[in-house]
Amino acid sequence: MALIANAVSNSSMEKLIPLLLVLVVAYVSCLIQSFLVEGTFLAVFAKLNPVKFFRGIWPAQTVAFTSQSSVGTIPVTVRQLKKIGVSEKIASFVAAFGANVGMPGCAGVWPTILAVFAIHALNIPYTITQYVFLVLLTVIVSVGTVGVPGTATITATAVFAAAGLPIEIIVILTPISSIVDMARTATNVTGAAAAAVLVAKSEGELDLASYQGETKEQVEEALQVEAE
Repeated sequence: MALIANAVSNSSMEKLIPLLLVLVVAYVSCLIQSFLVEGTFLAVFAKLNPVKFFRGIWPAQTVAFTSQSSVGTIPVTVRQLKKIGVSEKIASFVAAFGANVGMPGCAGVWPTILAVFAIHALNIPYTITQYVFLVLLTVIVSVGTVGVPGTATITATAVFAAAGLPIEIIVILTPISSIVDMARTATNVTGAAAAAVLVAKSEGELDLASYQGETKEQVEEALQVEAE
């Protein structure tokens, strides 16, 4: 905190504005991934009301946002998944698995934003093919990413090294990384929870009555009407 305060106090607004823009872009990207993308997956592939999901998983998102730890949020994620009808075995497995694999916030959104920022800030010539390769790199690096605070910096370093981008740019954006980490972690947990619901629905391990907040009779009537 002292180092960041010193860097900010000795910098002009002209130098800080680009960092604030990156911060805004990162938060907007995480919001789109968490609510729009994950919500679309639930609506299209599982035929479920996304609003019910977000209401049920909100406590886990809050803990993830404040703790900045996907692994530390696992107990809350599992508890909330069980409350919305996901079976215990799927909730426990997918929530833990998702805290170490995937990471749309830390391994997807953040490294890509940093890479695009570096490419444009330093006027590095980059082709469409290289951008596609960059996206593939983030997917590969996301496998095995540990869900603890600060892991996005390590992930971004790996992506930059593989893509041949200057790693020094990561250090420049380190002062705002911790602020973005709150949104990144919430995005990670939301993605893992959504995956758990999708798996439970496809495997018949989702209690629709609990998910919808209705009685089993109401759910059966709704399914019968839908079938007709």
